[in-house]
Amino acid sequence: MNIRDFIHTKTRGRYEQIIEMAQEEGGFGRLYKALDTERQNREVCIKVIKPHLSKELQIKLWHEEVQALELYHNRSGIVHLVDKQYEFTDDDPYWFLVMEYVHGKRLGASKYRIDVDVEEEQAIRLIFQLCSVIYSIHQRGKYHQDIFPDNIKIQGEDVILLDLGGMREAERRSGTIIFGGEMYSPPEVSPTRLRMKRFRALRKQKMGSFESADIFSIGALCYELIMGESFFQNIEQSNQLKEYIYDYYVDPETLKRMKREYQEALNVAQRRAQQFSQYLERLEVSPQLQDCLTRALAIHPQKRPNIEEMLESFLPFMVQRAKTAHHNRQWAHVLLWIRHVEQHFDEIRIESTDADVAFKQKMQQHLIKHAAMYVEACLVRGMAQFHQELFEAAQRNFLKTHEVLDLYQDGYSVTQRNAYLLKVTNNVAACLYKRSQKHEALHLFKTLSTAQGKFGQTIMHNIQICAA
Repeated sequence: MNIRDFIHTKTRGRYEQIIEMAQEEGGFGRLYKALDTERQNREVCIKVIKPHLSKELQIKLWHEEVQALELYHNRSGIVHLVDKQYEFTDDDPYWFLVMEYVHGKRLGASKYRIDVDVEEEQAIRLIFQLCSVIYSIHQRGKYHQDIFPDNIKIQGEDVILLDLGGMREAERRSGTIIFGGEMYSPPEVSPTRLRMKRFRALRKQKMGSFESADIFSIGALCYELIMGESFFQNIEQSNQLKEYIYDYYVDPETLKRMKREYQEALNVAQRRAQQFSQYLERLEVSPQLQDCLTRALAIHPQKRPNIEEMLESFLPFMVQRAKTAHHNRQWAHVLLWIRHVEQHFDEIRIESTDADVAFKQKMQQHLIKHAAMYVEACLVRGMAQFHQELFEAAQRNFLKTHEVLDLYQDGYSVTQRNAYLLKVTNNVAACLYKRSQKHEALHLFKTLSTAQGKFGQTIMHNIQICAA
């Protein structure tokens, strides 16, 4: 029985027009597009674990990917499974999983280059989204290890990470070889295959966290999106740096007698990192974010930032860009910069109710630590919507801001909270007035009538308008 007939039989005809997508074949899976007759013929992607693999490996890969995708069903930046997956037996010739079909363009058709051109500011927003997704993965004690152009799709301003099949547990410290991708995998991932066994032990003993490999891949993608060329000059340079890292950690004295080709490869990497930093400065990227993105490309893994540091540098920069756009009355640009910040916190908030206690606590701590950024994001987005005359949507956002203030009170001082509450209440009242609910608006404005200074003058002005 061929694959299409098996899918049709196993699903009792649920999926029709099953077409192989040979150009998008994954490392361990063959991909098919089909129509879901139970969901108004929506398109789905069916991933069939390659049948030439051993049955044991097929089953292992199927379970790992399904379990990984189920963990992140609340994440907008990760492809989602469709409903509950089918059950298989050892006698079944094929094992498959059904996912939402992700429209848009792949960042690249291979592991060696990016094919999509994006503007510099959009590139920064895309990388922020990628960091948000990887943050969630790392906080579960896992690392992705497959962050390459062909595993990422872009839908307008949105990033979708496609393949979680290669994800590993960070604490396992396994020596799994990355599936190619020499232009985006860091020097410590895999040297020549002749040295692989010794390198696995060396990496486990001396090189620290495997999560830093994901950070390098993010940095390499960011570099190429912004600079228009890959960080590594070519695969040969990438391999030379892998050899260099191996020799360095075997014997640090190697530096005193470093091979000429190692030095040349290092010089190119250092020069490109410096040029990248200077270019980010010209783009008026904040010094903190500039430093993080540059250190993400460090050849030695211990010198790279972790994903929390990446977000700590991204969040204030994104919010500030939104505020600048607001000051310039560029309402659409405000939403471009702030939407993904708000979405990041919204999804973390959902994850803060997770059944995994340790993970849940990490998400709650993140929300408390960055509560002010969450409030700022909701406020700025609401004000942009208000100026676009989307008064109902703006009011919802301001009420949501009030909810965030109540939930994460440990994240700011009493003075900060009171200042935010004044703004929120004033903005809700303004929305009510614009929606012709003058009585309710007047009542809210009067609750703020004791406010002092310039804000107090604004409130008295608003009361007079409502009472007229």
